[in-house]
Amino acid sequence: MARVNELVRFALCAYFPREGDLPGLAEMDIDTKIAALRRESTWLFWLGLVGAAFFFQISPVLTLRRPWPAVFLDEEQLDEHAMKLAAYPVYLVRQILVLLKLVGGMFWGQSDEVRARMALPAYPPDPATRRPSGSAPTATLLVERSPGEALVQIGRREEARGRGRDHDRHHALDAEAR
Repeated sequence: MARVNELVRFALCAYFPREGDLPGLAEMDIDTKIAALRRESTWLFWLGLVGAAFFFQISPVLTLRRPWPAVFLDEEQLDEHAMKLAAYPVYLVRQILVLLKLVGGMFWGQSDEVRARMALPAYPPDPATRRPSGSAPTATLLVERSPGEALVQIGRREEARGRGRDHDRHHALDAEAR
């Protein structure tokens, strides 16, 4: 059980590393969140997440042409592996990873520290209740705002690495030409 959680943890942390002054998932209480997710999710959801994490481990052969698991990659190679998988030309491969990025994004985005750095209010404590009846709290009115400087800086660093909108557009045109 602990090994499966570690497998999921590794893949999630690879997609959400520290970026400048923003913490990565590895610096958060991710083990507790993974354990809670495992308890509270359906077996099919958890199976999909574990399957995606396993695929992430064995796929450096596709992205980096390295015949070993992702756990043996250094930090730079791991970042390149995650990026290449996210932009892989075969749709099914990219789709496998959506669950990892979704769960990692939820964990990262609900962090009080991350939300504070993006000038967002902290979430209230989880009431630890489920609302299967469909009765949800009333939505609060969102105030229009511009993106936080921390997000702008991340975007600029990604563009400097060749990962901006133009990269995505160019990649899509290359895929269509093939």
